[in-house]
Order: sequence, then C-alpha cells, then structure tokens
Amino acid sequence: MTPDVSSLELLLIVSAFAFGGFCKGFSGMGVPVIAVPVIASVTDLTFAIIMIAIPSVVPNFYQVWMYRQSWNRQFPLPSLSILSVIGSGVGIFVLLNAEPKLLIQILGGLLIIYVISRRLNPFYLSNTSAKLLAGPVGFFSGLAGGTTGVSAPVILMYLTSLNLSRETFIFSISVYFIAMGSGQFIWLAVSNLMTWEFVILSTLGLGPIFFGMWLGNQIGRLVSGDQFNSVLQLFLLALGIKLTVFP
Repeated sequence: MTPDVSSLELLLIVSAFAFGGFCKGFSGMGVPVIAVPVIASVTDLTFAIIMIAIPSVVPNFYQVWMYRQSWNRQFPLPSLSILSVIGSGVGIFVLLNAEPKLLIQILGGLLIIYVISRRLNPFYLSNTSAKLLAGPVGFFSGLAGGTTGVSAPVILMYLTSLNLSRETFIFSISVYFIAMGSGQFIWLAVSNLMTWEFVILSTLGLGPIFFGMWLGNQIGRLVSGDQFNSVLQLFLLALGIKLTVFP
C-alpha cells in the first residue's frame, strides 16, 4: 500500500518532519504545514495526511504540559476543539470524494489577505467575538485539516487575532491539534485508510520532529514577543503564497 520513494525523496520527507518540528518548537505550530506539502509532492495527498496523523498529535502533549499554566480562558478552547473533531470527519469524507486543490488555494488566498490586513491595520477580536467564533472556527479548521492535511490557515487567523502571549498561543494551538488530530486518526481508521503498517510509518516520523522541536524551543526562548509576532506573520505569508501558487 505504501508508495515507492527514492533515497532523495525519503531524505526530503525526513527533513520536512525535522523542519516542521523546529517551527513547532519555536511557534507552537508547523509540522503539518511543512510536512504535508513535501510528502504530497513526492507521493500523494492522502498518503501525506496518513503519515502526519500521529506526528500531528503526539508532540503536542509535551507542549500542553510545558505551558499548562498559560491558558487564560480568554476563549472557549473546549468547544473549539470538539467542533474540530466533527469538522475533520467531514473533511475526510471530502478527501475521499472530491479534489482538494481548490480549497487549498482559497485558504492560501484568505491567509495572504489576513496577513496584509494585520500589517496595514492590526485588529484583535473582543472576548465576546472570540467566544462566538470559537465553534465555527473549530469546525472549519477541522474541515480544512481533514480535507487537505493543513488546518493552520483557519486556526491561525483566529488565534493570532486574540493577541495571546507566546506561551498561551502555544498551549492553545497544541490542545487544538491534539483534538483535531486524534479525531482525524479515528476517521482515517473508520475509513480503512489507517492500517497497522501506516501506524508504524507515521510513528517513525516522531524522531526527526522531536529533534526539531528541541532546537526550535531553545531558539524561541531567546526571541522577544514582538520578534515572535513578526516571524509568525512572515511564516503565515509564506504559507499563504505556497498554498495559493503550489496547491
């Protein structure tokens, strides 16, 4: 069931996991965003989503524990997480029955618009708006994750509009990824896409990811909050361009 890959392609996949781990250790997100497009470019999108299923969940437990004192309850994280599980199930159904490229391009375009608007006229959601939008954001980010393997554009547009500290941001997005990724794993298994062979292959991706996370976390401690926000926005812009031009 696994596709044939060359040594160079295997190296690219391992490097994608390591760099994704670095981004996650630095900013709290990044593994699916980096790994899925690379794996999909040398295999296919469905295989990429399967490969990221376990690595998108396990590393987040460490970050939730590490930053467990940082949740300020500014928004309903539980409802956001629960709705992401439902959305990911719908997304897997779409993945099996539709072409996801158009959705990827739409998400990329929205992300570019969001970053530009933040640079020109930064805005933040009020506590009331944050609470009202938590459920819909959870569902649509889960939908994007299930369909394309990349839910970052939707969840990041929401979380970065809450003006969270680096620690609270990492805690919140890690809880979200645990919920959405766990749901996605279950939906993949129910759809007979996740076999024991794929479980083993997906688990092997944790090695380079943990190394990258360690390195990213060390560097992240040396960067100020303003620098973090600037780096995050640049990352979002690069992600938007990538998703739009190379879906």
